[in-house]
Amino acid sequence: MICDCERGHNGLGLARRLCDCSPVFDMREFSRENRQRCEAPSGFRHPLDKWSLAEWMNATTGELGEACGQIKELLRARDGVPGRGQSQEQIMAGLADELADTFIYLDLLAQAAGIDLASAVRAKFNRTSAKLGYAP
Repeated sequence: MICDCERGHNGLGLARRLCDCSPVFDMREFSRENRQRCEAPSGFRHPLDKWSLAEWMNATTGELGEACGQIKELLRARDGVPGRGQSQEQIMAGLADELADTFIYLDLLAQAAGIDLASAVRAKFNRTSAKLGYAP
């Protein structure tokens, strides 16, 4: 989905299609662009098959660990413990960034394993919903 906002995306394909104001998120389109950016000369220049699944998992959990650090800062702020001097809004923005980084790496990990993450998530959600007797 290409957004129609007025922010001017400078003609960058990924930024324009995956603008944060876009009302729809197409997981498969994101996965295609995520891999392209990972491997492209103008991106990270990192072929997907250059890392083992363990290395992709390490990168994924590293980002998740950084998200945990942001949560720790929220708890410190809540409890009045001196921290890094960030506002709650700054900490939440950092948390959002780290969760996004985790998701990006998780998608690359799934691709490296040959897993269609969109299908896997939907199938697992549906199986768990059926076990619970949940019907929207």
